Amino acid sequence: MPDSPHPDLIEFRILPEDNGHEVPVSLLTQGLQGLQQLIHFSALAVEARTVRQRVRVSADIQQRYTLHCRPPEDGSFMVAGRVGDLRKGLVNTGDVRKVMGLVHEFSHATLAAKDEDLLRLVPDSRIRVRMLDCLRGMAPPPGSGYAFEFKNCVGAPVRLDEVLSGRIDAVLSAPEPRQRQHTITGELRSIAFAEHRLTIYYAPKGRTLECLYDESLEPMLFENRRDLIQVTGQVEDADDGHPRRIVEVSRIEELDLSPFVIVEFANGIPLAEPLRLDPILSEDQQLIRLQNDTLDIDVFAHTRGELLVELRSQLEMLWVEYAQEHDDALSAPAQALKRRLLELVKSSAHA
Repeated sequence: MPDSPHPDLIEFRILPEDNGHEVPVSLLTQGLQGLQQLIHFSALAVEARTVRQRVRVSADIQQRYTLHCRPPEDGSFMVAGRVGDLRKGLVNTGDVRKVMGLVHEFSHATLAAKDEDLLRLVPDSRIRVRMLDCLRGMAPPPGSGYAFEFKNCVGAPVRLDEVLSGRIDAVLSAPEPRQRQHTITGELRSIAFAEHRLTIYYAPKGRTLECLYDESLEPMLFENRRDLIQVTGQVEDADDGHPRRIVEVSRIEELDLSPFVIVEFANGIPLAEPLRLDPILSEDQQLIRLQNDTLDIDVFAHTRGELLVELRSQLEMLWVEYAQEHDDALSAPAQALKRRLLELVKSSAHA
């Protein structure tokens, strides 16, 4: 990272893709909390702290690399701040330049899917996984219609969009015998903090699943103690082919059934107005589904990220096979669907 007289300064923005003028407070807190955690784990890596069993950020690092925010600027979603020890005023303690340099280099390497750069920047696999999970946690929910962006005084900004979680899942996936990286939805039944273990009720088989998690994930538990949560990790299957337990849990989230906001077809064709689709949960509570009979949309997946991929694929298919097709090649119902699809699109896009 080039030298800068102010390596501690940072800007964070929420970008509404539908050009809206309001953003949910939950998205702002989600992004800033994730950025703070990413800075802390970067400090662990820069200071070469040895991690053997648990990834724990010490009170010393938390104090010396605290993200301090200034009041938001009027008429803007941008929040400016600095990283440092508030007790020391404007005098930085610790190697802020290297820490913030790693934050940006690691983030850009993740966005570019450069696995070799990620290994070079953060050799410790436990810290690397936690940093990847921070970036995934910072990204807006898939299908929400928002994007996040942060930058320092130099270099290109880091843009976190709604497809980021899928890229990170691909990096973290590592198949093992009788194990698979998977997300299970279930009702939270119990938490044993001393043992770093929780249990969820798995509706398809009517049994509880034991989930073993790292201590660093406990903030997710406090934030998501709802009836239905989604637990992602290495799933061990029982003899019946259904999950028996989840080990090496990488993420714990509240089940998010907020609307999907679509502003364009998958091939970049903009919509005249955002299309809102309300997800529903399948009867066995394991699949999230989006359905719109008028537009012939029906997709389902285990997570919001996977569902967004399926939705975009179906929208592209509808555009190519119906909206772009000649009328004489379509049946009467297909021609009616074509007209409904074209009505969604700005006139300049298909004139």
